[in-house]
Amino acid sequence: MTTSLYRWTVRALGLLTVLACFAAQAGFVPAYTVVRASDSFDIQADGSYYQSYEWTYRIDTPQGISDLGEIKLSYNEKQENLEVLEAYTLQPDGTRIDVPADKIRKQDGDGGQEYSDSKAMVIIYSKVDVGSRLFIRARSHQHTPLFPGHFLMSRYFSPHVVFEDAEVRISTQAGVKLLIDMNGVYGGQVAPLPDDAPGTTRYRFTFKQSQAYPYESGQVNLSDFAPYLALSTFANYAEFAQAYQVRAKPMAAVTPAIEKLAKELTASTTNEREKVRKLFNWVSQNIRYVAVYVGEGGFVPHAAQSTLDNRYGDCKDHVTLLESLLEAVGIESTTALVNSGGAYQLPKLAVSTPFNHAITYIPSLDLYLDSTSRFSPMGTLPDGDTGKPTLLTATGAIGQTPMNSWKRDYTRSKVHMRMRRDGSFVGKSTTVTRGFEEVNSRGNQFANQNDDQAPWINGLLAGNQETGTGRIFSAEPTNLDTPWTVGAEFQLDPLVNVPGPSAMTIPYGLAPGKLRSMASYKAIEQRRYPQRCSSAEVRETTTLKFPPRMKITRIPANVRGSFGSYHYQSSYSLKGHTLFVDRLYRSIRTSTACEPTVNQDWNQFREVLQRDLRGQVFFH
Repeated sequence: MTTSLYRWTVRALGLLTVLACFAAQAGFVPAYTVVRASDSFDIQADGSYYQSYEWTYRIDTPQGISDLGEIKLSYNEKQENLEVLEAYTLQPDGTRIDVPADKIRKQDGDGGQEYSDSKAMVIIYSKVDVGSRLFIRARSHQHTPLFPGHFLMSRYFSPHVVFEDAEVRISTQAGVKLLIDMNGVYGGQVAPLPDDAPGTTRYRFTFKQSQAYPYESGQVNLSDFAPYLALSTFANYAEFAQAYQVRAKPMAAVTPAIEKLAKELTASTTNEREKVRKLFNWVSQNIRYVAVYVGEGGFVPHAAQSTLDNRYGDCKDHVTLLESLLEAVGIESTTALVNSGGAYQLPKLAVSTPFNHAITYIPSLDLYLDSTSRFSPMGTLPDGDTGKPTLLTATGAIGQTPMNSWKRDYTRSKVHMRMRRDGSFVGKSTTVTRGFEEVNSRGNQFANQNDDQAPWINGLLAGNQETGTGRIFSAEPTNLDTPWTVGAEFQLDPLVNVPGPSAMTIPYGLAPGKLRSMASYKAIEQRRYPQRCSSAEVRETTTLKFPPRMKITRIPANVRGSFGSYHYQSSYSLKGHTLFVDRLYRSIRTSTACEPTVNQDWNQFREVLQRDLRGQVFFH
């Protein structure tokens, strides 16, 4: 689904995006300050509106020059008109430098992406220094509303930016029933102006924020916690769903070609779940994902037959074609609107935020499918889709995608290796992944399958502080009918000096080494914002055979511990000249968004894990 559902002002201001320029809490200085922000919306009865926009920024750091030296105002040229009226730099000494007309340019708003009506008006400021103020005044006419007869808007004020003075003014024509929700924003209805038309209603809202805080790695979307103002003429989400469905459902019409294909694909089975699997796999592997944001493309899919003919489409097009194929064999499905990023809550009012994706829901199987994720077998969702509220457009009901679970989302590696007399190793490994871990693994294998493996192998071994050679192999990553396993064979250069007394940690070879990666991550304990988290299991078993004449004098001690939602245990046993190692990690959660306090638990677990991974085998 297109991000065109966000207004151009919101994108330009970065109110819904992560500002990556921020450093750690200590010494944090925001890149810029919003000195003055003034927006006004004149909402018409048909949902169209006029917007005026006047903002002043102050550049506070050299990074702010990079951030705002060029400002982009994004818009959909088929739905709205945008005009920049005035823009200038006010230097610290008071010198004003106007932006000339040839430095205000229109360009594709999607970085050159094909099939899009999204454009950007780029304002290029001159002689911008720390302390400069950048001014912009613009106006827009949204002549074609996102949903006919409706207006909706949400504004999230980033805690990573100082707002000295912000206001939003609203006027509505007679008959517009506007619902309002806000948090941290002040204001409400005000008196109409003397020359207002009868029935006009006016509102004014203000916001100030004198302190800014840095972005925290892994934090959830701003829509889950930031101050906000939300406006909508939809009475509830059911009405929003109906407005989507009334335009989307006709696009799923079953044509003779679609019916023929559906019946051919399912001819070998009468089982409903198996029919779904065959149709889902076909769409996943044969319809290329291309964001097609033209006309009303943000919320209206293309006809299923068109998508079938072209063999490409965006998320809505995928869902609509799959819906048509399923309907052709008597299986009911619906579009499920969802957020595929870091938003885990729905706003109180029916607004388009945070919906940015569409997937399929099959009520009879209570099953969610995402055919745009070509590496997700049926029943598995990519991590970004999991544990999220959904809006089922056929019924207007609020649903929920399954959470991650250590029982379904896991990585299990088995390594068998033998030490040679010179201290080198030869071995092989097999790794089974399921759930979102499988999606990631398939994608990783696909990205590397036709490349020279040597650089990849060297990088993997270097991550484990090892060198050597090897190869990695698997089935075709896009064959979703094949259980997923990744195998490897490897030879490691000497890790110890032998003969003579020596000691070493347990080698990894070409196993994924997820526990080692986890041990390297130290979480920020003093957090302000909720963060994304997941349930998962990692199990790594190693069988290590030593030369017959070598004597093993000590092995690591077993470990067991629980730290909040983190659980870890390891065991070491020696039988003759063969060492058996079993390490097991599980995170067991009740939510996919965690409070900041979980980081303290993580760091306690991490210390135990690091000590365990440093455990050595002594021999001579």
